[in-house]
Amino acid sequence: MLMRLVQAKLKHGALDDVESIYRNKIISQLEATPGCLYAGLLQDINETNQLVSLTLWENKKQVQDYVDSGTFKKNLDLVTPFMEESSEWKIQLSKDDVLNYEPVKQEPVIKSYSLKVDKESISDDIPRNRKYLRVLSLELMEGKVEEFKKIYNDKIQPELKRTKGCRYSFLIDNAEENQEMLSFTIWDDLHSVELYEQEGKFKSLLKKVQHTLAELYQWKMSLENKEQAATSVSSRDIGISKFTVVTAERFK
Repeated sequence: MLMRLVQAKLKHGALDDVESIYRNKIISQLEATPGCLYAGLLQDINETNQLVSLTLWENKKQVQDYVDSGTFKKNLDLVTPFMEESSEWKIQLSKDDVLNYEPVKQEPVIKSYSLKVDKESISDDIPRNRKYLRVLSLELMEGKVEEFKKIYNDKIQPELKRTKGCRYSFLIDNAEENQEMLSFTIWDDLHSVELYEQEGKFKSLLKKVQHTLAELYQWKMSLENKEQAATSVSSRDIGISKFTVVTAERFK
């Protein structure tokens, strides 16, 4: 399986328009696309103008076929008018020797990850309503990938299953690209996520893999007895993103 994320920033007040387009036009296009198993529009909780389209696919070739067919570009063109313009400006000379200044559109960020999870299991648990998705990004030391995965599967994942409000969890191995691991957890409500972080369970689980993390992470975490340092580690340096599911659909 393959997870594909397309991330973009919207203009202020454009969420309702993009949600309608995604629900009524883009989802139907993806449903008719061979290999697409799931499509969901996610909104960043902290940066509410930041949206992510998350799609699940049977394999990489079907994603490439989707792009080569032009369907992806057509879907992207539907929401491009609602995307935020960057702070950059394009300057060009017209035929009348007049300088024209035009704002440059923000380009969406596209990432793909291979998933080694059971297709039926994830398609049953991936949310379609307004549940919450928490993404934890960790950079590992070289040679620590297998040890990290074993700890995650044997110790961390069972604890997550017992955590109130945590519906599902899975690990994405992106170590071949940049020594990165991504932990995806799906939650019933934001309150459960906040309790998981504030009551210390997240830090407790993170300590189990601390020795496998990149040296900068280890140094930051060693300062966690200081409240300010601990806050910066959990919110910025480790890399935590939280999303609510705006609209989504699973396909047969």
